[in-house]
Amino acid sequence: MIGAEIDFIILEYDEVANIAIGSRKDAMELRSQIELPNLKVNDTIRVRIVGIGVKHIVVDMYGKEVIIKASELKHTYIVNCKDLYRVGEYLKVKIKKIDLQNNIYELSAKEFEENPFTNIRKYISINGEYTGTVIAFPKNNSGILVQLDISQVTVLTRVPARFNSFPHFADKVLIKVTEIKEDKKYIYGYLMRII
Repeated sequence: MIGAEIDFIILEYDEVANIAIGSRKDAMELRSQIELPNLKVNDTIRVRIVGIGVKHIVVDMYGKEVIIKASELKHTYIVNCKDLYRVGEYLKVKIKKIDLQNNIYELSAKEFEENPFTNIRKYISINGEYTGTVIAFPKNNSGILVQLDISQVTVLTRVPARFNSFPHFADKVLIKVTEIKEDKKYIYGYLMRII
C-alpha cells in the first residue's frame, strides 16, 4: 500500500514525543457504516486503488477493500495489471452487486471504456492477415495470445504442427483470422509465420 492515500482515526496522541497512534481499521469500519447503506446496484462511484496484483486490483470502496478482477477492468486481455494501474490512483466504477449482510461486492470499470469489439469487423475480417505481438500462453487453451498491431484486441492463435519452433513472448508474428465472436469477445486465428 506504499503510496496509497488512506483514512485513519487518531486513537492516542503523545504531546511530549509528538507521536500519534492511528487506526486505519477503525476509520474503514466507521466509513463503511456511514456510506455503504446508501449504495445500490448500478451506482457509479469513485474508488481508490490500494493494491495491485497481476490479474486483479484491490480498491477501497468507502471503507471496504474490494477485489476487481482483470476481466472487469477492461474489455481486452490484460497481461499484468501492474503495467496499467498505480497504487493511490482513483478509478471510476459501477456497482454490479452489493450484499452488505454477506459482505459481497462486485465492481466493474470496463463499463466506462469503449468496447473495441462493438465495431471490430471494420478493422478485422475473417481470412484477413494481421501482424501482432505474442503476449501470453493461455493455460487452458492450446496456442498463443497475440495482441494485434491495428487494435487493442487479442487473437487466440493456433500454432500449426509444421512450425519447428514455438513463438516466444514478445515475438512479432503474422496471423490469419478464422473466426470472430463479438458477443463473447473472442477472435480466433492461426499462425502464418514469425516475423
